[in-house]
Amino acid sequence: MAGAANLIVLAAGDNVGIALRDIPAGDVAATLAGLSLLAEEPIPQGHKIALHDIAAQQDVVRLGMPVAITREAIARGHLVHVHNVASRYLNNDEDHYE
Repeated sequence: MAGAANLIVLAAGDNVGIALRDIPAGDVAATLAGLSLLAEEPIPQGHKIALHDIAAQQDVVRLGMPVAITREAIARGHLVHVHNVASRYLNNDEDHYE
């Protein structure tokens, strides 16, 4: 679906965007505002994608708020999820929310 937004960035300064629908690996993730990047791996609907490289032990910022800390460096276009972040609010070993 060329030209349609499949990604939303909730606030200026966020380092992740949210997939509005499943984004297959190799597809372009794009916002209505004109931001676009290549999805380097599948990004399921509702999940986060790194908008730029995020170093290890850095905040994951969504809606202008730090919501997690990276466990490892996350490259632009990759899925940001429990395998590479730790929640600021929940225990990932028990809750699996982020």
